[in-house]
Amino acid sequence: MLRATILLTLFAASLSPARCAGIPVIHCTDLFHPPQDPDDHYDLATLFSLQGLDLRAVILDQGSMQRQSPGSIPLRQIMHITGRTVPWANGLETPLRYPEDKGLEQFTQDGPEMILRVLRQSPRKVRIITTGSLRDVAAAFNRDEALFRRMVDRIYVNAGNSGGGDLQWNPRLDPQAYLRLMRSDLPVYWAPCFGGKQTLAVLAARHLPILPYQTYWLFRQDALLESLSNPLTNYFLYALGHADAAVNDPIAALGKTPDPALEKRFGAGYRNMWSTASLFDAADLHIYRRGSSWLAARAPEPGDEDARMFEFVPVRVRIDTDLRGFIEAPAPRSPIHVFHLRDAEHYQDAMLAVLRDLLVKMPVRN
Repeated sequence: MLRATILLTLFAASLSPARCAGIPVIHCTDLFHPPQDPDDHYDLATLFSLQGLDLRAVILDQGSMQRQSPGSIPLRQIMHITGRTVPWANGLETPLRYPEDKGLEQFTQDGPEMILRVLRQSPRKVRIITTGSLRDVAAAFNRDEALFRRMVDRIYVNAGNSGGGDLQWNPRLDPQAYLRLMRSDLPVYWAPCFGGKQTLAVLAARHLPILPYQTYWLFRQDALLESLSNPLTNYFLYALGHADAAVNDPIAALGKTPDPALEKRFGAGYRNMWSTASLFDAADLHIYRRGSSWLAARAPEPGDEDARMFEFVPVRVRIDTDLRGFIEAPAPRSPIHVFHLRDAEHYQDAMLAVLRDLLVKMPVRN
């Protein structure tokens, strides 16, 4: 009962007039602590730095794993840093059994029910961002298809392979959910993580190419860590160092002076990134060139040059039973839009510059 009361209180706060100016967003993420892949921590920080978004809810993917490796730890940290409170829930515990499965037999129902409540209570259409499985979104869709068609503006699907290759991760977390949404008539904005026949060994060796229908990019972590506020630096070091929350309090750790040895150790490592472009697009941000630098904005200032870095274009897509994706043809009336990279030469430099600018400017409460 206490949990339900807290959730209702948070929902009431999230719907206050002061918060209704931005684009309403639900973020579904396979965020864990300790992390499986810390790119989710970077994505969460990015979301909290985007002033044009009204983050209405965070769904922590794969509820059974959340009990062991709670994504609520980094979520509480980023809320503490920014002074913002966002409702959250653990998602369904196990994969859907078939595409139309509503997941009603599962013990935990908070994920899909929170999605449906946000849609019912929102004064305008909502954008849903998924960076893990599509389990809770698919289950919620199966429970109220009419509501989804009426209230969902876009569903960003950061998953899959657009080039028919086998290298992918998120679709395998819940194959039935992936097939359900990718074969639906919903406004899916597909951001394929991979775009060809490369292998895991190629990815591990940092030789994955930048491809036109693939969101992947890479950066060395000290290019960001050396520029951030102390609390945000500690947020990343806490995740990268797999800190034990039972020994090292997650909130208290944010207020310390960052450990130079950890900064040096983790700064020398590289981070694969997948979802940055979709987060920018969800906020209606465009990439501009200003002199020798890059920035993201909704509209240019005098002298800014539209970089035309990427776009989402309507296409006809086929997903086979092995979860391999194929872009078959342009289709102006298709509900599916796919990420299309226009400037491969400058993509990584621009993404890093924009991400650094956003995180450096992230509001940090006093």
